[in-house]
Amino acid sequence: MNLAKVKVKVTNLFQSSLARDTLWMLCSKLFNIVMQAAYFIIIARLLGKENYGSFVAITAVANLVFPFVPLGSEHLLVKNVSTNQATFSTNWGNGLVLSIVNGTLFTILLFLLAPVLFPGNIPWVAILLILIADLICLALLDLGSKSLLASNMINKTAQLEVLGTCSKLLAALSLVAFFPNPSVSTWSYLYCASSVAMTVVTILLITKMLGLPRPIFSELKSNLVQGFYFSISTSANNINANLDKSMLSKISGVGATGIYASAYRFIDVGNTPLLALFGATYTRFFQHGASGVRGSLNFGKRLLPVLTIYAIATIVGFWLLAPFIPLILGEDYRDAIEALLWLSPLPAIAAFQYLAADTLTGAGHQKSRSIIQVGAALVNVVLNIILIPLFSWKGAACATIISDSLRLVCLWLILFILHRRESKQDYSPG
Repeated sequence: MNLAKVKVKVTNLFQSSLARDTLWMLCSKLFNIVMQAAYFIIIARLLGKENYGSFVAITAVANLVFPFVPLGSEHLLVKNVSTNQATFSTNWGNGLVLSIVNGTLFTILLFLLAPVLFPGNIPWVAILLILIADLICLALLDLGSKSLLASNMINKTAQLEVLGTCSKLLAALSLVAFFPNPSVSTWSYLYCASSVAMTVVTILLITKMLGLPRPIFSELKSNLVQGFYFSISTSANNINANLDKSMLSKISGVGATGIYASAYRFIDVGNTPLLALFGATYTRFFQHGASGVRGSLNFGKRLLPVLTIYAIATIVGFWLLAPFIPLILGEDYRDAIEALLWLSPLPAIAAFQYLAADTLTGAGHQKSRSIIQVGAALVNVVLNIILIPLFSWKGAACATIISDSLRLVCLWLILFILHRRESKQDYSPG
């Protein structure tokens, strides 16, 4: 009898839309792990830690300002379209306008500030091309992915992400085939070309499947404030993840940046199943959160067992993997063994961060989430300023772990306070 009940539960699980959506995202992410690993190993080995460090220094700065390119329009698209599909054309059009205009302005601004932001030995053409790829193209690609996600086309979202990863791998293979001694400039041409091609394909596919963009500038203006909170939140996350790399390149040189960034790359790969899960559940947090914090939190509790197993598995996995880094990337990256061990708790911390953060966002408390993330980012900035000159990449690792842990505690604290306040209101007389 118990076996029959278990069989029914397992059958229901695999027939549920959440399981199917998560499976689609997970399969795409697992495929992307293999493709990204191949792409990363090729680039890291061919460029060496100096050139790879230069590439990372540019992408790190781009990531810091990237959230202010779409100004939260991609998240507003998910929020609005997931509950009313008729709003797609307007949200799609407004997002395209913001991404193209702001992406161009930020690219020009950062390029003009290049002598201040980047080490002097990085070629200007590499800076320009990588900024175009990581500001304009990436914003449009993310908007396209969110469009499919909002329309409950999870399988198409997964396929689009796989296509994007394959385009980067193709660029890396081209580097192997045609450029025996590549520089960061050589890679920047291929990197930008693959991004532009993928962006064109994405816009054409989204327009064909979901409809033409019809921007309404009056709505665009009215959504800027709400979208700004999403931008602040994403920017704070990116500061935690990228400021250390940018500061390392200026203070400790691109060699130390290459070591630290290569270890961090393994952390990013380890985060892939986590991103798959929360990518598949993002719209559901909004749907359950329509009734308040209690609704989104009750939904989030269903993810706790999976997240606990994931947290333990990643820490153990990184400690087992670390000694093999020189075999994978070359002896040039031997110091990355220690760096990966230092950073190994980050995915476990991120798992429970995402759960609290998406619960808040789904219940309409994006402002609270943004405030906490900005506060943690400021702590990260201060710690990096103090610790990197003293301890190089180890200081950067300490700053990241401390600020991420602080953010985790504060997110759950504010979630507990809001949940308790909501419960008191429900049970108050009258």
